[in-house]
Amino acid sequence: MRGPVTVIGGANVDILGFTERSLVPRDSNPGHVRTSPGGVGRNIAENLARLGVVTRLIAAPGEGPGADEIAASCSDAGVELFPVPSPGLAAPRYLAIMDERGDLALAISDMRALEALTPEALDAHAAALDDAALVVLDTNLSEETIAHVPERWGDRRIMLDTVSVAKAPRARGVLGTLHTLKTNEIEAASLTGTAPGAVETAVDALIAAGASRVVITGGVAGALFASGAERVRFVPPPATVVNATGAGDAYMAGLVYAELAGFDTAHAAAFASAMAALALRSERTVSDRIAEDAALEIMEGMLS
Repeated sequence: MRGPVTVIGGANVDILGFTERSLVPRDSNPGHVRTSPGGVGRNIAENLARLGVVTRLIAAPGEGPGADEIAASCSDAGVELFPVPSPGLAAPRYLAIMDERGDLALAISDMRALEALTPEALDAHAAALDDAALVVLDTNLSEETIAHVPERWGDRRIMLDTVSVAKAPRARGVLGTLHTLKTNEIEAASLTGTAPGAVETAVDALIAAGASRVVITGGVAGALFASGAERVRFVPPPATVVNATGAGDAYMAGLVYAELAGFDTAHAAAFASAMAALALRSERTVSDRIAEDAALEIMEGMLS
């Protein structure tokens, strides 16, 4: 067993709508709806647990049936949940509409309960962080809470996922404290103030700001790994896409596993891509096909 890894971030209920044909704006579209536990932090944690990593999650699951569902999903996956109370607030919710290709068309996130994840709340769960081999953050957290982690646990390897365009800038103050920053092309542009699509410029800006290692994902264009002057792009084979929600979280879990396993850049990129490929094939936010052997087999196929 590898780890322990402590993840701090979002845990919510996903409400995903899938259309049967091309989306028609401002109209009712035939399709089906699936509800499942989600949240970037929670998804990363479940993926890691499915890979056999000892995983803890510090999250604010809210109150009510949704919170119970989140707690049950962690227990079932083998994730140890350290809940932070958010009195009077229901479980955070993420409402997403997927287009006919399985890509995200539109989403609304209600994450008010996450405001309870303060520095003081993390201090109350210090035991879950003090012996962690690696800490994972997402930018559902406030800037203050994100900054508190390296201030108190700066001797740990810290990896961060930027989550969204709106929330990515919350990572600016900690770039120099991170082991790995994982972002995508549009989030990187938001974080750096560079032009969308100018990936190399964004990477240079992030490295100049102190980031030790940057991974920028770009869908079918693959991912760019940057550390110092080194630049490595890995383009995986085309993947079957049923649902793109959760693929980035699976990718992040793959990066964490690769770090724990001591993989080089090529193997880390291939393993993370294998995790994303498994996620893309499932309507579930975290695929029930995620397993260490399955991901390693796909990785080897990508590198052969």
